[in-house]
Amino acid sequence: MSLPLNSQAYLRAPQDFLVPAQGESLFITQKLPFLGRCTLVLGHAECQEFLKDSDRFAVDARNAGADSPFGMKFLPKSLKRLSNNLLSLDDPDHRRLRRLVDQPFRRVSIDELKPRIREACDGLVHDMVKSGEPDLVEGLCRQLPLIVIYDLLGFSGALRERLDSLLQGLTATANIFNVLRGLTLLGPVQRMLEDEFERVRREPGPGLVTELVHAEADGERMSDDELVAMVFVLFIAGHETTKHLISTGLYTLLTTPGAADAYRAMDEDGRGIAVDELVRYCAPVQMTKPRYAREDTEFHGLHLKQGDRLVGMLAAANLDPRVFEDPVSLDLTRRPNRHMGWGGGPHICLGLHLARAEAQAAFDCLLDGWPGLTLGVDPDRLKWIPRSGLRGLKQLPVIFG
Repeated sequence: MSLPLNSQAYLRAPQDFLVPAQGESLFITQKLPFLGRCTLVLGHAECQEFLKDSDRFAVDARNAGADSPFGMKFLPKSLKRLSNNLLSLDDPDHRRLRRLVDQPFRRVSIDELKPRIREACDGLVHDMVKSGEPDLVEGLCRQLPLIVIYDLLGFSGALRERLDSLLQGLTATANIFNVLRGLTLLGPVQRMLEDEFERVRREPGPGLVTELVHAEADGERMSDDELVAMVFVLFIAGHETTKHLISTGLYTLLTTPGAADAYRAMDEDGRGIAVDELVRYCAPVQMTKPRYAREDTEFHGLHLKQGDRLVGMLAAANLDPRVFEDPVSLDLTRRPNRHMGWGGGPHICLGLHLARAEAQAAFDCLLDGWPGLTLGVDPDRLKWIPRSGLRGLKQLPVIFG
């Protein structure tokens, strides 16, 4: 059995495929683009277990007998340079780098950003209404995370403009041709970042880039390669996944009877709970990066050889009836909610508090400010991005009312 992960039918309603699959087995063997044969783990407890078990399972394939970080025989030079990043390293390197960047992403730091996030959101929606732009994906969902991450990193206005046009190609990876096109852009992006590092060495300013350039980890400053990889990962991870959370969350609130009005009636704490349920239910991040068996081992009856890949199917884990009551239903008041939308283990999402804040700002702005907000097209006509691992809409036209 395999899952049609890139099909419109699956992306429109993943639970229609994941629940039957989970009923048959907690494991599926499936080929994934670039990775090849992987075992998808569908159970909540099983996902939690192997994501936490860094003694048996590595993020870096080199720690499981491979020659390269991703277990691929060939990596372009520009991609190889980005391989030693926060998402692709095991401890102690992962812990060292994460400690450097952890403070700005803690809840208390994000709480201080919330007024600026809401101001940016209000401005984007105002511009959409003024210009007649109906597509929330382009006008809000893509733009808001870009503004926030640029501001957090402290990029200059000129660099923002240059990066924005280049990096659009890196997230348009629905097929192999777009992937190859995106890889050709990595070199220019890395050179731009190097120029920015050199600038802030001479002229320190506000923002995370300046902090990273001048920070020390275990007595040593980060190399340019580490800085490029860190900033690149923060930018991409902080942009695309949040974009999809906002678009799928709004889609769900507007298409589930009574959901939008229920959200409007909630207080601040209740809305935070609702956002977490939307993360669980919408599953904008469908799966984890692979973990590689460090040695021959057994995992819940699976016989794994060194280098074999396990992938946590987070979208399925969030539908596990052993953990969630009536998991296929949206319950904006669900508590407790032990969802795995942010992943798990040492590599749990660094930016989860930031993503929550951005999503809630978008939902508050649109649903409070526009009580008559509705979809501008039949939901069945909407197209989903056919990309394994993520779930997001190509467009989300609305009528502001």
